[in-house]
Amino acid sequence: MLGMRQMLFSLVLLAPVASVALAQPSDPHDQVVPDLQVTPGAPSAPDGAPPDARGGPPQPQAQAPRPSRPPPKPPETDDQLLAKLAKAADQRAARPIERELKARWAHTGSPSADLLLKRVDQAMEAHDFDTAREIAQKLTAIAPNFAEAWHRRATLATQKDDYEDAISSLRRTLALQPKNFVALAELGSILEEYNDKAHALDAYRQAKTIDPYIEGIEDRIKELTKTVEGQGI
Repeated sequence: MLGMRQMLFSLVLLAPVASVALAQPSDPHDQVVPDLQVTPGAPSAPDGAPPDARGGPPQPQAQAPRPSRPPPKPPETDDQLLAKLAKAADQRAARPIERELKARWAHTGSPSADLLLKRVDQAMEAHDFDTAREIAQKLTAIAPNFAEAWHRRATLATQKDDYEDAISSLRRTLALQPKNFVALAELGSILEEYNDKAHALDAYRQAKTIDPYIEGIEDRIKELTKTVEGQGI
């Protein structure tokens, strides 16, 4: 069966009607009637009729232009996402923005650094915290400007009760990424453990300004506010 069928158009030609000659009259004074011919084709349409009515070829119809799709929107910047997070209506609206920001901060553009951070996370998921901490320390040595590497190192130092390294690493994290709300909340928690309640309260408040829906932070702020204000600070 052919993939394409050909449409055959037959051209019907209207042959001229044979000339009609009248017999020669006997009277020489009689005039001879000239031959009559019928011109091929349909009678012409009156003036003002559309071209098709005059027997001409059909004219192509103009097609309405198709509506063009709007260009895709460029991805939102970190600052735009942070602005949305600060104004999120509720916890449900905040969680996807938190995840997007964390995912972005976990990438530095260096494949080797990103791979090492992934191995740190895998070791932490397997509860192999010694291996995770060893990799995190190597990562901060080779990528000292990678904020999330310092953040992982701080988390692992806290797990080992090495609060000196934890605080130092968190401060490096925040120097590189001041809007890291998770690091701010963790710093507040460690400072609270050290009984530095005023600075802990300040860290909690900064974190809440960036992300109002950090789990448990509202309670910590309320409690510390009473304690710090009671001390006259």
